[in-house]
Amino acid sequence: MEINRHTKRLLVAMAHPDDAEILTAGTLFHLKRAGWELGILTMTSGDCGSATHSKEEISRIRHREAETAACFLGAWYGCAGLQDIEIFANAENTRRVVEMMRVFGPHVVITHSPVDYMLDHEETVRLVRAATFAIAIPLYQTRQPAPASAARATPALYYADPVEGIDPSGDRLWPQFYVDIDETLEQKREMLSQHRSQRDWLRAHHGVDEYLNRMTEWAARYGVECGANYAEGFRQHLGHGYPREPVLQDALDSFIKTRK
Repeated sequence: MEINRHTKRLLVAMAHPDDAEILTAGTLFHLKRAGWELGILTMTSGDCGSATHSKEEISRIRHREAETAACFLGAWYGCAGLQDIEIFANAENTRRVVEMMRVFGPHVVITHSPVDYMLDHEETVRLVRAATFAIAIPLYQTRQPAPASAARATPALYYADPVEGIDPSGDRLWPQFYVDIDETLEQKREMLSQHRSQRDWLRAHHGVDEYLNRMTEWAARYGVECGANYAEGFRQHLGHGYPREPVLQDALDSFIKTRK
């Protein structure tokens, strides 16, 4: 998919295919309607996400599903080519992620919560933090053939809330703000449904069936907290060197909610 360089661009950079759909898709459809260019970058192609297929087979299947889901959204899709359970924030992987981010050129990046139920997610956050900081450093070299140019500025960085909104101890992680997704829930469900291979896997490994309904239940819980029917939760990274302007909040102003 050709990237439009004349519009605002947001990249969701997460560990596995379907993470972006579960955690952010309602928000993404709002931004698509507002004219934003969207991208999804996964660290892996989901090579361990099956109890029946080989790693090679499920990797191909899930990569196709991720491309189909991104196409449904009208988004660019890329995969960093790492392996499930082996996502680590090291120099080689940072170079890969920086290169792919430079190709897309985001103004805003959304990734996982820094505290999450799965180390793949937490290591992805470390990779994305390193990459968003390095993306605009001209002397940082990715060592890729025909490398993309450095970005002009550091993108704004946001964290999506983890599944169920809890940390590994089961304590609630409260979002900084919510996005009302009442109008986009059905599109979110349809986008997630493109990941058909995951129903059997989640039933076998996580004990979760009807993953579309579970996702909807989680969104409904967030809605109760902010006075909407369905919602997604986010926090902005406000550390030194990163944009502190509420770029995403301003873009979604009429859909922004706070905790009741």
